[in-house]
Amino acid sequence: MKESHTLINSDFQQPFSASYSRVLQDREEIIDYPPNSHVRIWYNSEPYDYENHYHNCVEILYMLENDCSAKFPTKNISLNAGDIMIIPPYIMHQITSSRQSKQFVILMDVDLLVKFDIYASRDSFNDILLCNKDNCPQIYNIIKNNIIDMINYYFINEDYWQLDIYSLYLNIISTLGKSGVLNKGIQVKTNSASNKEHYDKFAELLQYLELNYSEQITLDSISSHVGFSKYHFIRLFKEYTGSTFYDYLTNKRIHHAKELLKTNMGITEIAFSCGFNNQTSFCRSFKKEVGCTPTDYRQQESKK
Repeated sequence: MKESHTLINSDFQQPFSASYSRVLQDREEIIDYPPNSHVRIWYNSEPYDYENHYHNCVEILYMLENDCSAKFPTKNISLNAGDIMIIPPYIMHQITSSRQSKQFVILMDVDLLVKFDIYASRDSFNDILLCNKDNCPQIYNIIKNNIIDMINYYFINEDYWQLDIYSLYLNIISTLGKSGVLNKGIQVKTNSASNKEHYDKFAELLQYLELNYSEQITLDSISSHVGFSKYHFIRLFKEYTGSTFYDYLTNKRIHHAKELLKTNMGITEIAFSCGFNNQTSFCRSFKKEVGCTPTDYRQQESKK
């Protein structure tokens, strides 16, 4: 078995000047990555309770000391020292620790990986993976060493650190796939087949909305898309996301519009590109959500 790599830093303070905080929009966590990057790594060493949430990135938990609990709609997982858990995007989860524990939380935007057919086509990449010495002894040290190297690259923050981290993540996925782990069902068992079906459908739905928020989506069309009656869909969507469907879709459109307002694109063009029928409805929704008009927001951002 390969010799274990070691963590280089000791304090693990964020290596970037900008400050970061957790931002929740209903139950969706809006990831605040460092400037010009798509990776964020946190070091936790205190008891904590991260309320039920999801995000559009993959999350990797690497436990250093003691334990914590990961709660999902269909399963609960106890994590112990040395355990590695990979949570795909849009999976609702809650992480709690009642006593002092030490772990790293790695958050990565993996949208670009859907370009790889092998990644996008495997159902196993859409379920929670638990990796430890017991359930994957042949590859555990390889996976752990890759994660330790990811952490070192992030906190040392040398040139090309982000490319190095993505290459290590791809190596993790490749190692899991080639070893057959993904096909052997390392995934922990769910409590209910019907709950699991709902759980998977809504995780897939949120990913679909992330890619298609600009389309003219109606409640009838989207409930049909996931195979539920409209009224059943309304209840389940609120239960899963903490938001009504139309509020969620509007918030998603506004979020993307805020990014476009940092460019030179015209207001009307932004409105249509984000799925609004006209500039008036866009401006009204934007002001209700953000507290100012799109033009005022653009001016505020230009002064930063």
